Amino acid sequence: MRASKRPSFLALATLCGFAAVPLPAQAQQTPLRGGTLILTMTQDPSTVNPAISSNIPDRQIGCIAYQGLVQATVDYKLTPLLAKSWTISPDGLTYSFELVAAKWHDGKPFTSEDVKFSLIDVNTKFSSVYAAAGDRIAAIETPSSDKLVIKLKEPFGPFLFAQQCRQGGAIIPAHVFQGTNPRTNPATLNEPVGTGPFKLGEWKRGQYVRMDRNGSYFEPGRPYLDSIVARVIGQPTARTQALKAGEVDLVYRLASNDRTILMADPKLTIGTADSSPTNTVMFANLSRKPLDDKRVRHALSIATDREYLNKFAFAGDSLASVMPFPTMIPWVANPDIDYRKMYPFDKDKANAMLDAAGYKRDAGGKRFGVKLTIYATQYPEFQQVAIALKSMWQAVGVELTSESLEDATLIQKVFTERDFDLSLQSYASYGDPAIGVARTYATGQIGKPNGNAAGYSNPEVDKLFAQGERALSNEDRAPFYKKAQVILAEDLPTLPMREYVPSDALSNRVHDLWGKYQGYGDFANAWVEK
Repeated sequence: MRASKRPSFLALATLCGFAAVPLPAQAQQTPLRGGTLILTMTQDPSTVNPAISSNIPDRQIGCIAYQGLVQATVDYKLTPLLAKSWTISPDGLTYSFELVAAKWHDGKPFTSEDVKFSLIDVNTKFSSVYAAAGDRIAAIETPSSDKLVIKLKEPFGPFLFAQQCRQGGAIIPAHVFQGTNPRTNPATLNEPVGTGPFKLGEWKRGQYVRMDRNGSYFEPGRPYLDSIVARVIGQPTARTQALKAGEVDLVYRLASNDRTILMADPKLTIGTADSSPTNTVMFANLSRKPLDDKRVRHALSIATDREYLNKFAFAGDSLASVMPFPTMIPWVANPDIDYRKMYPFDKDKANAMLDAAGYKRDAGGKRFGVKLTIYATQYPEFQQVAIALKSMWQAVGVELTSESLEDATLIQKVFTERDFDLSLQSYASYGDPAIGVARTYATGQIGKPNGNAAGYSNPEVDKLFAQGERALSNEDRAPFYKKAQVILAEDLPTLPMREYVPSDALSNRVHDLWGKYQGYGDFANAWVEK
């Protein structure tokens, strides 16, 4: 089955019963000033600095306080934000920006030096998402406080697209961060100083973060809201109940079962604040036996009934993965790669493969044991996946145990320390393989948060990713990514699970939050009925 016949992003959203890019309700009304929008987080942010973290709670707050040079509309058009205009040289090597006249939350002026510092000294070094773009920067010139010239070592197709907060391109204040460790600076941990429409008002750990209107925001008349409150509600059921009771207005990334329940509520809109397709993959730690053996990874993939997981563990809100990249980015999908043919569910075949690889059963029928590390609250459906996999793999003599960790602990253990066997992760593609997919497999992403947890390193794959990034048009880039997928499908550093569109739920009393820009919401323009 060729990739072109699988449902597109919009088609998948329709099949799953929600609008992929919901239009704001009653958008013709005049926005009202004042009021509070209440959203939920699964747990406290580990940082409030989206320049160094792609963790969801961190960015939910971080990209309200901080901003990038540009922002992308839901149809992938780039529009001004901290950069009010730009030009790109014909060879794709020079980007010239004019910047807006903005102020930091502490009253200091935003300047081109802040951009230079952020992109070179912080984002490139600390963000797994931004690293691919930042590594291409040869030099940044600041001819004046409101002008910036970025020169690249080589063309990078999605460079401008990467200059968004949600892509790791958040701009942070040089006068606050320079000469400090960005990971431990108070502005990262609990005192954000951004240019965004809201600034920190109050933070009660484990309860809520309140962001108040930035009265000096550079966009005239914005924001409309008085404040945004992000409540920490760890359990999915509790988030759903709070939304139905009208206690909160917005819940991100609904649990699969809760989405079905909430779709029937006429006071809510079920959609997605993030319009890029996402993959759920299982990283195998390639430095640990027996997972370092490709034959074992092949056998485990064949021992996994992905269609069953999609239907029951994921409640049918996704597609079973068929290739290393999301098929919902059609220009990059390789129609010759199909995991359903390469790794069809067949426990007899998986048993035979493990026998042939030399992993014999002991007297009790066990070949070996592995532990699966998953999130405790962020992805509640992963608990169901772990239960189903335990049964599936037991049939081939593999004993699967699991551990559930809070976000910050899991990220440290899996990505930094690489102290794990297997780990389920959902990775947003961010609409471009150079930004959201390469971090899964590139050698340079090993050891970085939300990077290459497997420790996979293949010089040929690295070369193909580099070639795909340097080409300027999607047509020229596609062949390199398609070749990389052939290698990845054989090496199988990650066991494929699903690709999906995350579901969010929004109260109909909230207007103009969705429908225009990608990301977690257009908070500068959002308003609420009173």
